[in-house]
Amino acid sequence: MDDAIGGPTSAPLTEQEIAQYRRDGWVLARGLMGPQSVEACRAALSDLASGRLPLGDTVLMYEKGVDPATLAPEAREFAVRKYMDYVPASPALRMAAMNRRLHDLLDQLLGRGRVLFQEMALVKPPRIGSEKPWHQDASYFRVTDPGLIVGVWIALDAATRENGCMELIAGSHLGGAVPHEHENDFNRCRILDPLVARDARIAIEMEPGDALIFHSLLHHYTAPNPSPLRRRALQFHYHQIGAVWAGVPEHQRLFHFEDGRYAGCTVPHEPADESAHWYRGALPRTVLPEEPWD
Repeated sequence: MDDAIGGPTSAPLTEQEIAQYRRDGWVLARGLMGPQSVEACRAALSDLASGRLPLGDTVLMYEKGVDPATLAPEAREFAVRKYMDYVPASPALRMAAMNRRLHDLLDQLLGRGRVLFQEMALVKPPRIGSEKPWHQDASYFRVTDPGLIVGVWIALDAATRENGCMELIAGSHLGGAVPHEHENDFNRCRILDPLVARDARIAIEMEPGDALIFHSLLHHYTAPNPSPLRRRALQFHYHQIGAVWAGVPEHQRLFHFEDGRYAGCTVPHEPADESAHWYRGALPRTVLPEEPWD
């Protein structure tokens, strides 16, 4: 926690905090959401997993080896790895994505005007939560200028070294796009091992309601969760108005191996089972800021 700069998020970012984002590729906004908002988001995720709240467009992804058909409804949330496309399902989740406090901070960092193009809840269940390898988020998005993309990771539980908090390498975004390899699975796409400066890693421990704002080229990772502790988080990706979505050739100019072959995460690198890969462009959802609940 000592590595992070943060203050009351009802106030604008300081010049020091803006400089940190540009220099280090991240800044921590403590207390972005209050206890009422955090609890409402937790309840919404629980209700989606159990079926108390209709899924609609929401997609649930389970930890490897888990068959949800064998689980009682109330047990499903302890096996879910990821929720996607959930903002319309709950007023609390929509408020988290559209929180005016958050967008005031993003306006300072990136300028005004953006859309929400990806929404995930990354919940890393107790004892079975798997790691997310070192990666750059821009490797998953065919946007020609990664600097126009920002990630926001909001803790719903205390995120610690014990239960798989975010780890990152400050300043790594300044090195540009680097090649990734994958194991025929989007969730297992990773930066080539020699390119990860593990000795410089920082663990970002967070309290419920804290928000990590980070550049799409920042190297980051989360460890497995062998603990009995829950580690739920909301993650949103936004891009600024005017960002250009392109095809694989344009993405390959950023993410490529030394021999020029594609090294991003949106298609297989070698002949493989296409069903194991899934790519789509932006949603997008218009950002209409809402007042925070607390």
